[in-house]
Amino acid sequence: SVEPSWRWEYNDHIEASRPTPPYHSPQPPSDNLFKNNIITTSTTTTTTTNTNTNTNINSFNNDIINNDNDIERSVLDPNEKFITFFTHSGFQNQLIQVENGILLAWYLNRTLILPRALLGEAFGWSYFGKLHLEHMLHDPIRDESMPGNGDSCEFYAEERSFWGLQCPDRSRYAVIPFDEIFDLSWAKQHVRIVLRERSDFEWLDEKYNIKRHYQNGNTIQDQANGSYVDGDILFFKGDTRYDWRIFDTPRKTHRLGKYANGLDIYQLRKREEKLIHFSSLFGTGKLPIRRPEHYTFLHTLQRSIIYRHPVVLNVADQIIHSLGGTGNFIGLHVRSSDGWFVKALPENIYNIVLQINKEVEARSLSENMIINNNLIPGGGSPIEQEEEEKIEKQLLLQQKLDLQQCLDLAKQKKVTLIYMATDARSPRHSSAFDPIWSQYPCTFTMDDLLIPSSPIWKELDGVMDQSTGQSMRKFLLPLVDATIASRGWFFIGSKGSTFSGYIYRLHDVFWSNARLEQRIQS
Repeated sequence: SVEPSWRWEYNDHIEASRPTPPYHSPQPPSDNLFKNNIITTSTTTTTTTNTNTNTNINSFNNDIINNDNDIERSVLDPNEKFITFFTHSGFQNQLIQVENGILLAWYLNRTLILPRALLGEAFGWSYFGKLHLEHMLHDPIRDESMPGNGDSCEFYAEERSFWGLQCPDRSRYAVIPFDEIFDLSWAKQHVRIVLRERSDFEWLDEKYNIKRHYQNGNTIQDQANGSYVDGDILFFKGDTRYDWRIFDTPRKTHRLGKYANGLDIYQLRKREEKLIHFSSLFGTGKLPIRRPEHYTFLHTLQRSIIYRHPVVLNVADQIIHSLGGTGNFIGLHVRSSDGWFVKALPENIYNIVLQINKEVEARSLSENMIINNNLIPGGGSPIEQEEEEKIEKQLLLQQKLDLQQCLDLAKQKKVTLIYMATDARSPRHSSAFDPIWSQYPCTFTMDDLLIPSSPIWKELDGVMDQSTGQSMRKFLLPLVDATIASRGWFFIGSKGSTFSGYIYRLHDVFWSNARLEQRIQS
């Protein structure tokens, strides 16, 4: 579930293999569970439902909440309701969780309090308490009133000891608002999105008057897992990565699959608590869709979320230009550095080469086919010319070609130019990649094209982490890698990789827009 990169110097955390830690508080009693899986620890609960809250919730023409998130509301809206969650796992899995959060906020007509993106060394799924602590330890804001000169690691020393957590190494990760990386402008037209500036509950109280540990004058004891109400907050604390599956239609029974419990959005719309707080919104199957208008919203949302970081796009454009421009090469993504992908690398490379062969052959036939007479310009029969091309190709494979030679040969249709995005460290020195180099010598990676002394390297180095003052270059390089690969005339990814899936999306969106622009101009 984690998408690493050697440029992040990633150390894998496999939460599922670790023993389940104890928790300060006992498990919520199962005999108190309601039919909708929500328990309330107060003696009385307000159940009045605002029937006007979700008017036109499924229409794209519903009244759009003010999304100017840079301007603070002078007076808090007492009727505003929120939803939030904790992100975890690799960067691409975080994006899937964000998409789920935006969709759910739209369903429920609630403001989404969005955590920051975590680039670099990630942490995996765990229980609510541990995820909460991970987020607080990774928060960029330092409160100088804390002991240890605002050092959150010292401040949360007891909690770290309980969960067995070390202080995160700030040189190995960076946190940044999602909308500095991705274009969320379309999402903000339909959902109010605000940044979770701090992960502690005190910030929720200070910022939005969202309180906990108090209900009807009674102090509420924190609970480890389950769903329960604590003050203004309805918690969903899962005891498994696949906790609640949330459906968009009400039914007596739902197909849960690998999920432990089920909810539907109509149950959640009735909730009057000011904040619904999930421990996680992990998984592409967490919000299955049955209604076509909901699918349209999600599909449009996903296609709208593309990279927008100006340095990432500018550096990618310059490297694409050095490759001869968009559409002058095939893009690849080969994931190789962790878990299943290490074992699957030989098979993955083999399948990628087969796909390249297939696409190159299809393109060659399309370009060279002569409808009327089965002859190829330049003289000779197709068989003779095919033999000549084979001999010429064999001669080229025996040479070590640089980029300029490859660009010249590609113009003559004698070689196929390829850009390979990968998390492999020094792929040219790895025998696993030999099938690509041997058949397609004009294959280049970031290592071949990005020189440390170049201006674009310095441009990446100039992007600083405001929290640490360190360069964010190594965290942005994978995004540059993906952008370049998506601009090829064809893209081939790694089976099972969420990052490959996202590059497929970037490729589709870019070329769909290019074709649309071409039609408009013509």
